[in-house]
Amino acid sequence: MRLSATFKVGNISVAALSDAAAEMPLPKFFNQVPDEDWTTALSIATPDDSVPFNFGSFLLRGSGRTVLLDTGFGEQGPYAAAEGAAGLLDRIRDLGVGLDEIDAVIHTHLHFDHVGWNTVAEGDERVPTFRNAVWRVSEEEISWWNDGAVQPHPDYEHILRDVFDPIVGQGKVETFSGETLVEPFLTSIPTPGHTPGHTSFLLSSAGEHLLLVGDAAHHPEHLIHHDWVPAVDNNPSETTRSRRRIVNLAIEKDAMVTGGHFPILTVGKLSEIDEEISFLEVDIHETDQF
Repeated sequence: MRLSATFKVGNISVAALSDAAAEMPLPKFFNQVPDEDWTTALSIATPDDSVPFNFGSFLLRGSGRTVLLDTGFGEQGPYAAAEGAAGLLDRIRDLGVGLDEIDAVIHTHLHFDHVGWNTVAEGDERVPTFRNAVWRVSEEEISWWNDGAVQPHPDYEHILRDVFDPIVGQGKVETFSGETLVEPFLTSIPTPGHTPGHTSFLLSSAGEHLLLVGDAAHHPEHLIHHDWVPAVDNNPSETTRSRRRIVNLAIEKDAMVTGGHFPILTVGKLSEIDEEISFLEVDIHETDQF
């Protein structure tokens, strides 16, 4: 499986970067969906068949800014044997980008596979990996975790303490709420459901648009079938409404759509005819340099 790809959206450079790429069964991502329905959609024979699944981030550069969207598993990832595991920082450097050049880290949400490289070990302490960056997270997401959110990973309290508390302690976290211009080319789009503060992002430049959907959709089929909700989602009804919002916005803006869990490079456009939604992959012109 591919671990990186770079392309342009208008004047913005986009790099899809993996922190682990696995072949794995996906039944938990199609919770309570008849097996015959979702396996047929994914072109597999049984629910136990493995399909490509990515744990990815996006590095964005333009308008004098370098922005990282989500930070992968980090050093504590559970998929140590997966292709490219724990390699996000190397992939950033391979683009010729120094870690200190990153101006902002923006999180779709705070699950452990999206925050792992926020910090690295320095002696007995954890310090910010991107020393010159500000971190941006939705107010609703921060509030949910501070109110004692339950996460299925048994070590989550320890993980959060290691990778999020240190940047909070250094005053590096800024919050936003609602639909907000968080960077000159990037607008937050609230898409709750997976978590209460989950956020997708609309990249806009020179008349072109790209929707980065985070975990509002773990697979393109989730944008076609809004009620095919993963077992890991906090509020299935909200998830369904958020996917409808993504489809409406994508069609309105004629935006390309991709997600961090889509295999690299899966980018498509959404359309709807007679209430039937389609996700059609587009042929992306990849670039050699970021």
